[in-house]
Amino acid sequence: MAGMQCAAALSDLSDSDSALRHVLDQLDGQLAGTAKLVTVFATEHHREHLGQMTDSLGAILGAEATLGITCGGVLGGVQELEDGPGLSVWAASMPGVTIRPFRYELQDWPQICQSPNGLADYLETDPEATGSAEIPVAIMLMADPFTTPQQELVSAFQKTAPGVSIIGGMASAAQQPGDNRLVLNGTVSHEGAIGVAISGEVRVDCTVSQGCRPIGKPFVITKADRNVIQKLGGRNALAVVHEVLESLDEEDHNLVAENAIFVGRVINEYKDCFGRGDFLIRNIIGVDEDAGYMGIGDPHIRVGQTIQFQVRDGYSAVEDFELLLEAQKLHGSAAGALLFTCNGRGKRMFTKHHVDANLVQAALGELPLAGFFAMGEIGPVDDQTFIHGHTASLMVFRDLTGAESLNGTPDC
Repeated sequence: MAGMQCAAALSDLSDSDSALRHVLDQLDGQLAGTAKLVTVFATEHHREHLGQMTDSLGAILGAEATLGITCGGVLGGVQELEDGPGLSVWAASMPGVTIRPFRYELQDWPQICQSPNGLADYLETDPEATGSAEIPVAIMLMADPFTTPQQELVSAFQKTAPGVSIIGGMASAAQQPGDNRLVLNGTVSHEGAIGVAISGEVRVDCTVSQGCRPIGKPFVITKADRNVIQKLGGRNALAVVHEVLESLDEEDHNLVAENAIFVGRVINEYKDCFGRGDFLIRNIIGVDEDAGYMGIGDPHIRVGQTIQFQVRDGYSAVEDFELLLEAQKLHGSAAGALLFTCNGRGKRMFTKHHVDANLVQAALGELPLAGFFAMGEIGPVDDQTFIHGHTASLMVFRDLTGAESLNGTPDC
């Protein structure tokens, strides 16, 4: 890979000093030059030392931007550490690439979310504005779930940089506000969001696997009120649900009984048919048996949209990720990748460890891979970015030269 180089390291040691030395030994010699970007993912065992560890890694690797976050589990290479201590580090040398770090604290949200310009005053993306930077290729975003208005923040990003993919995840090492840590360029915070806007001579292709398989047939919403679907194809919504359930074979009946049934809302209604990657998967959060209505965990439900019911299990999740990763093979070799996977996946979904990491390596070949188990994953479906659950959100970095897809357009 000309120009760009990535490196990754993983440690399961509980002592922070020992874990730091362990990852530094692994990183030694992986990069020919200094790192443009360093990301550090650490379990709660390293919470109080995360700032110092991130600073040390950034200084030793000569990084322009260093980010760190606490999480319930980490991954690197072909390994996923869901239980016990874990430290995962990813670094990239990226000539010709501009990295613009940003941080948003709790007090920033009202101004950000109420501004008609979204984040324009915080993250310059208008190439025609005097002194501003170029539009990002992609944005990596990590945040504390307790102090971040998640969907509002993503909407503000999309307003500011329409069509730019936002990929990342929510910190997952805490059960209450104040216990997560977010580190950006030497500053440690207990709240808010951090990230980087990436632009220049780099290509970032993303894959978002929601781990579901459609069942039944698509239905058009013919009556709705906010997030409540009242009628599908002119019939009461629950009557349609019962009809779909009655049509299932024994295997799918068992899946619904074990894991519930989900709703997939079509993102791009202009397509002639719908398949993997066309749906935004959301939970059914309540039903009104008397009226025949069902509430969906989606504030953007409206009449005229198409939905299809979905089932989720380990087998479907593997199949879904494998099929979506096939598209990544069209873009040539990759320099490295970051994976933000749900803390409800791993052994909880697959009954064994290391599944998502191994799927990525099997599809893309051996490459520097790092990431963490998130309490909510951020990634695009079609050309819109959402907060997901039980999802694997992957961002793959490629040198721009020679990394075009067969049709010359990026995935995201």
